Amino acid sequence: MPEAGAERDLATGSPGQHATLAYASDDELRDGLTTFVRRAVTAGHRVVIFLDAGSTDLARALAAAADGAEPGQYTGLRYNTSSAGSTFGGPQFGVPEMLAALAALRDDTFAAGYPALSVAGEMRWTLRAGFTPADLLSYESQVNRFFGDPRITGLCLYDRRHFAKDLLTRIGVVHPGPLLRFTLGGWGAHLSLFGELDASNAESLPTILDLVAEADSVVTLDASDLHFVDAASAGTIIGFAASRPHRHTVVRCSRGVRQTLQLVGAESVPSLVLRDLVA
Repeated sequence: MPEAGAERDLATGSPGQHATLAYASDDELRDGLTTFVRRAVTAGHRVVIFLDAGSTDLARALAAAADGAEPGQYTGLRYNTSSAGSTFGGPQFGVPEMLAALAALRDDTFAAGYPALSVAGEMRWTLRAGFTPADLLSYESQVNRFFGDPRITGLCLYDRRHFAKDLLTRIGVVHPGPLLRFTLGGWGAHLSLFGELDASNAESLPTILDLVAEADSVVTLDASDLHFVDAASAGTIIGFAASRPHRHTVVRCSRGVRQTLQLVGAESVPSLVLRDLVA
């Protein structure tokens, strides 16, 4: 999992990213989130930050960073078991409730006319809510569908002092990372990949493909903006197509990506259709 100081620009530039950063001090957290808020406000995004209940000083710092925001453009929410006031949570607040809250936030944001939504979470709130490691992994995997909307940027910040190293590693796996982005949309089950697939993010690919695995239709995988794919990731794509023998998986890709897929056995899977880019 990237550290806060090393890749602070990761999820603050363009929409369509779901990134995770780990930090080891309150100063790192404050600096990372204030940068995120300033850039998103300047870009005209709606900005919502989910904070731990005790993060009063951080909430003030973020409100100051959003000083130039239009009314309603910036919201800071602190976790509370009663879900009162400028908070989120409530009794028995778990993964389904958080996913539902995000879906409602998305709908409200675009109904209000904002071009994009930037969401960040200080993930210590999950400890107060009683999330187990399994809950966290389930949440991070499922929320990929929410961040598959190209208009939404997400940043999850984890405190190394409160989350175990092995858990942070496992959480990092389900995030695509700085080199890879994906979006869901278009006709039918349509998944687009952007950037590069290599050893740094290959383990996130199965989770991303799971978003369309249950589709009872053709799955279109648009890899036209995927500039590089390593053999392991190509094998994952081929395995995905092989797991759906009665439904086609159509991969639109460059010659280089096509060659890699063919080298690792694409032609042995009848349900996999490779289509070249049209100039």
